[in-house]
Amino acid sequence: MIRKSFTLTNTQNELIRGDLRYRESVKNSPAVILCHGFTEFKDWGFFPLVAESLTEAGYVTITFNFSRNGIGTDLDNFTERDKFAQNTYSHELLDLDCVLTAIKSGKIGKGLINHERMGFLGHCRGGGLVLLQAARESAIQAVVTWSAISTVNRFNTEQIQDWQRTGYIELENLWTKNIPPVSLSLLKDIQENKEQLDILHAAAILDKPTLIIHGDRDEIVPVEEAQKLYTNLNAAIKELIIIEGANHTLGISHPLRTRNLHLDTAIDLSENWFDKYLNI
Repeated sequence: MIRKSFTLTNTQNELIRGDLRYRESVKNSPAVILCHGFTEFKDWGFFPLVAESLTEAGYVTITFNFSRNGIGTDLDNFTERDKFAQNTYSHELLDLDCVLTAIKSGKIGKGLINHERMGFLGHCRGGGLVLLQAARESAIQAVVTWSAISTVNRFNTEQIQDWQRTGYIELENLWTKNIPPVSLSLLKDIQENKEQLDILHAAAILDKPTLIIHGDRDEIVPVEEAQKLYTNLNAAIKELIIIEGANHTLGISHPLRTRNLHLDTAIDLSENWFDKYLNI
């Protein structure tokens, strides 16, 4: 397996750091783009293992850090706290579009990737983002989500009032310590871009084969959100798989010390989905 790091510059001159993985023999092959969630990054927990597993199965894989996810040059710690505070859903969609543009232009994976056979795999917030992007991106042919959010409206009235009063909100995280506070930029994005960030509406117009994977013990994103996504999906080919006993991160923390049955199940299901609807 070959792994090559890359950097892109988005429209605001910010860096997107990523990795391209492929087997030496591949040529004009299907590709899977992986999108991390909130407080995660391309090297968090299971992402390298998922990318490596899909790469061994014959896919070109792309993992990357959103430009404002807070991870800087050391790639493993929240050193860019100011950027993290200013991050928004809309900004991450622009980053994702930047990655797709780089792939289609040949800046990433030239000669390796078949641009008509590309898929998404997103976790948590990344799952919501790939649904939004796939609904408007003809190059994407198959989608898989893990523990995906069904809405960006995740705050109650009291939280919003405190947020507006102080100018920031501190969000609890169960698996990553020392998370910077989030500024009003995120709240404004949610309030001002309701239509563009409507994940359930995106699902309703999405016509690509879509697999939704969720744990029934998800403590961050209730399993009911997966059921809403599935119900709203317009895709003629769709499936919802609930993994019994699995939590939000499939029992994985960072750094990854050992894999488990929940993770292996999600990887196998995802690979089989791409084999059916992407690698054809």
